[in-house]
Amino acid sequence: MPTTYSEIGQPCRNFNILATEVLTDPLDGKDKFVLSNFAMGGTGSIILIDAATGEGETFELPVGAGAWGLVNWRNEKLVVGTCVQQAYLHVFDLKARSWAKPLQSPGEEYFWKMALGSDGKVYGGTYPGCALMQYDPLTHSLIRLGRVSDNEKNLYSRPVWGEAEGRIFVQYGFETNGNKVYDIASGEFASFASPGEEIKEVCNEFVCTQQEGRLRFYDPQTLRPLDPSGLEQRLEFTAIELANGQKISVKRLPSGKLAGVRGQDYFIIEAPSSAANWQQPLEVELKRIPSEAPPTSIHTLQTDTTGNVWGASGFGQTIFRFTPQNGQFWNSPAVCNRGGEVYGIVSTEDRLFFSSYVGGDHIVYDPSAPWDQLNNVNPQTLRSVAPQLIRPEGRSVLGPDGAVWTGWSAKYGTYGGGLSRVDPQTLEVTSWYDPIPEQQVAGIAADDEYIYFTTNGGASGLAYRDVDCHLGVWKPGTGVIHQETFEPAERTGKAIIALGGEVLFGVGKTLRIFDKQKLELTETIPLPAPCSWLVAVGDRKAAVFSGNRLGEIDMDSRVITWAAELPGQVHAAAAADSGELYFAVGSTLFVTDNYK
Repeated sequence: MPTTYSEIGQPCRNFNILATEVLTDPLDGKDKFVLSNFAMGGTGSIILIDAATGEGETFELPVGAGAWGLVNWRNEKLVVGTCVQQAYLHVFDLKARSWAKPLQSPGEEYFWKMALGSDGKVYGGTYPGCALMQYDPLTHSLIRLGRVSDNEKNLYSRPVWGEAEGRIFVQYGFETNGNKVYDIASGEFASFASPGEEIKEVCNEFVCTQQEGRLRFYDPQTLRPLDPSGLEQRLEFTAIELANGQKISVKRLPSGKLAGVRGQDYFIIEAPSSAANWQQPLEVELKRIPSEAPPTSIHTLQTDTTGNVWGASGFGQTIFRFTPQNGQFWNSPAVCNRGGEVYGIVSTEDRLFFSSYVGGDHIVYDPSAPWDQLNNVNPQTLRSVAPQLIRPEGRSVLGPDGAVWTGWSAKYGTYGGGLSRVDPQTLEVTSWYDPIPEQQVAGIAADDEYIYFTTNGGASGLAYRDVDCHLGVWKPGTGVIHQETFEPAERTGKAIIALGGEVLFGVGKTLRIFDKQKLELTETIPLPAPCSWLVAVGDRKAAVFSGNRLGEIDMDSRVITWAAELPGQVHAAAAADSGELYFAVGSTLFVTDNYK
């Protein structure tokens, strides 16, 4: 049993650009393309790119990981809203190249998209308070204007538009979805449009919404419907289509050129000369972001048969490879076209299979072949399970049939989940929705006969719902053949493995053991804290991560030996065939080799 571990380093490094802006820099009078970088597990930054030379300046935020909120205030200041855990608002003086004292929004964890109002103040939405916030750049003060939705189950107010004179438009969700308009002069909220309509564009002449492909137009002052004749042609073009069919949002620089970001790269191009040309696929030269990518948290770990350690970033849709033989590491560009992150990694037949949020994507990658994700060659995105399923909360495992199985959480605003199967030979994707009705799949494991999965009341965009949690037993080709039920207080999670004819999984502050032959629970073992991860380290032994402690359970004696205090909680770990156990705390990778 290991008693020591060593730090490898921080091999996971990537950009995650969640917002962009354009400005004329008051310091040198040049056009700048501004990127707001979110560093999961670290400190965010803003990157100013000279549109002419490509040179970059990077400024780390005073505190916070970074996020979606970014506003150019009159080419004098940049206003930045951050998440997670605490919503900070930062203000960067462009001429002085310095930050003002950070402001906080008490009780809020996220700032979402922010907008500049006609009164010169900056407005932003929040999570989980579903509020509208107002920042005054002249007094450097932040106030809460109130909840946007009367439904307490709606946690999100996003996005926000301030382009119409005297008006701020806000969307909210996700238990129910709708729109509100805030009148700056009166300080009052009013309902706008019908549920299900999503705001597409706001200006002084009209507000355009979209619902199931249909566009509607409203007067921004009276909120009454407008005759759509001729208005659709006046919509602003805010995205281009690349040669591969992917649409990318763009911002127009003061010079008239267009700037955009794709994963770890950016581009600046001449704007199409006509509306018809905007509809045509465009060739762009992708350039690496001119800054050093920061260390970011490690979300997932897996090993392959060659001894390499593979992992995924906590946000930003990239993977990394660490080679223990020489200590070198490599970080990828984006693995698919949608934003989010990789949850599941399975190594089989010399390829890697990924499952990814937010698009419900399955991805296959051959490390021995050239990288060509842009053309969907390698890695290749397979059939998605969206829109029903979007988040592979349960991660992925190799099933008894040789296929890759993944556990999913349902789309935003929905309690539910599912399973999917990828055939490594044909790359065919099959999926099943709600094997346990209205519960997400939180963890998944497999042996030579069954798929095992835990479920709970988690959801995307909704508060956790206290429900009876479950352990499900799934037989490929048949479906659920057995399930166990636990009280709401006995919450299950992602910690689950199958070994030696039994299933070991976390339930609250206990480990439970399930006998596959008897199809019944046989043991309850208390823990000092909920189990965050489990890894098999032998036919009848498993590493147990509980709170900040690492232990080993002997499945024969049912005894856990606690061996090490760790620097933090572990949510990603993997064992190598050669005996090493790798685990991550935040952005740092560790190893212990006492299992050899």
